[in-house]
Amino acid sequence: MSRSDGDTSALVIDPSTDIILNLTPPLAHEAVSRLALHAGKHVYSEKPLAHDLTQARSLMKLAAERGLVLACAPATFLGNAQQSVRQLLDAEALGTVIGARGILMYPGPDKWHHNPAPLFGTAAGPLFDMGIYHLATLVALFGPIESLTALGSQSCNSRIVVKGPKAGQRFGVSVPTHVCTLLKFVDGQIADLVFSFDGVGSAAPALEIYGTNGSLSLPPPGLFSGKIQQALRYGTWSELETSCEEWDDSLWIAGLYALVDHLEGYDTPWPNAEFALHCLEAMVKIEASTKLGETLHLETSCQRPQPLTQETIRRWKHPDQRAE
Repeated sequence: MSRSDGDTSALVIDPSTDIILNLTPPLAHEAVSRLALHAGKHVYSEKPLAHDLTQARSLMKLAAERGLVLACAPATFLGNAQQSVRQLLDAEALGTVIGARGILMYPGPDKWHHNPAPLFGTAAGPLFDMGIYHLATLVALFGPIESLTALGSQSCNSRIVVKGPKAGQRFGVSVPTHVCTLLKFVDGQIADLVFSFDGVGSAAPALEIYGTNGSLSLPPPGLFSGKIQQALRYGTWSELETSCEEWDDSLWIAGLYALVDHLEGYDTPWPNAEFALHCLEAMVKIEASTKLGETLHLETSCQRPQPLTQETIRRWKHPDQRAE
């Protein structure tokens, strides 16, 4: 966004708006959301909610004091693929769910982004920028995380911009660019995850879920839809037909639709601040564990979001028919 701070403030406090969609860079999320809340606006923020827990809790307190709604991406758990998996888990199609394994492995945004430096700094890197999708998906499917441990490394302490007007410029890297973490969930499941900006790629599934009677292979958790593969006990892998109805508007607006539903009194799952805070604490403590070499317990918790109903999807398909 090329607006000056003054222009941004004027846009946020404009009396003609009721909800602010905060798509600013990660380190600006907290300040812009705070400005909007002070102006009496409901807020839907891009991830993360803030760059530390103190700021995130302060935003939540401010929203509660002013009777406003605060929500935060990602909302990919509202998509067709993850909702179909949720139905299978609720129906105990895999038996007892024992855990998951996931990976994000690619060379990094410096290979294509015109201004990649912020994506290698505070509140970014492969953990905060992309790993949040795996974490949010697993919290939405399994429930809150109890404890975690992690290791991290950095292939180099600087990188070079490849494309755009800054091509050839070198910038510093201040966060781990290869992170491995082991999570234990409150309900007993265990997951191991890898988030990396250092590798070329991986043939491993983006995310797999394992149960005593079967396994599921999911599409990348940063997507709302995609193919699901299933292997039942002693069986082979086969593509699974999703049972959840697709909706044809841009899925990236699902979180905002869910927020509006919440404001209008519908019983719709939505990416609320408690969910976002728990995922943020997981990322903060994964990063801390890479430095301390210790297992860390989470202090926050959240409710596992309820399944999305087909009635809700049909309402989102026809927003012009919403109640006035």
